[in-house]
Amino acid sequence: MPQIASEAEARVALGLTSAITDDERAAINLFLPAAEKAVVDFIGYDPVQREHTRYFPRTDPSGGIGFPDSGWDVHSSGRSAIRYYPTRASGMFPTLQLDVLPVRAVSDLRVDYDARHGQQTNAFAATTKRTPGQDYWTEDEAPNYCPSGCVFSRSTWPIEPGTVRVTFTAGYSPDEMNGRVETTGVDSDGYYNRVGVSANPLKRAVLLTLTTQMQKWAALRKSETTGFVPGPKQSERLGDYQYSLGGDGGKAIAGLVVELPAPAAELAEPFRHFGLYRL
Repeated sequence: MPQIASEAEARVALGLTSAITDDERAAINLFLPAAEKAVVDFIGYDPVQREHTRYFPRTDPSGGIGFPDSGWDVHSSGRSAIRYYPTRASGMFPTLQLDVLPVRAVSDLRVDYDARHGQQTNAFAATTKRTPGQDYWTEDEAPNYCPSGCVFSRSTWPIEPGTVRVTFTAGYSPDEMNGRVETTGVDSDGYYNRVGVSANPLKRAVLLTLTTQMQKWAALRKSETTGFVPGPKQSERLGDYQYSLGGDGGKAIAGLVVELPAPAAELAEPFRHFGLYRL
């Protein structure tokens, strides 16, 4: 399954292209997925382009169905990933906002008022399928590119949780992750691409997080001369051998927790999913 950054790209970022030890490779394989998770958790969705199936409406974890009478709801998570308008109040179409961005295509959308999250017998049968462009449409800025994730309906969306099933493709292609899109359309591998769309800051955020983590790991790893020490070395000399330690003693190992450094968060910030409005 494709990821935001590969091991080969990680080796380039770390300067390990010509030679790499088994320990270094093991550390990369340990920390790279954690660095990607830190970025994914920060922006609120997995940005790698793939197909998803979701059930809506969802319940609000703070209580009740996931919409207020008017305005936008900000969940306790800090973002409003899904927003519903139960009526055409204020001239606004009923809106469902998908939780992965950008939406590239909706391949199947079905509404079954007795589906029970697909657990009912014969749930989401062929007769429940809705027609794109007639029953619903996405808020596309360009063909196969919907950065808001909003899906509009000609009628109201159901308010019973699990009565809408959406299968859709969302996220950025490998070329968009590299910032090198030359042609708009679907490539030979089936990925949607659009000239001018670049998610390269997300790749750089992952590699920056990984580099920061590898530096911590290198500072805390075992030394041939001193073994394991309770903190990273700040200085070392050969004549009348001596060394000094920095950090907070035995607590320094806590630095191995993978966290998003501030420069990486700055790179990923424009991709965060808060809902249609930013607060």
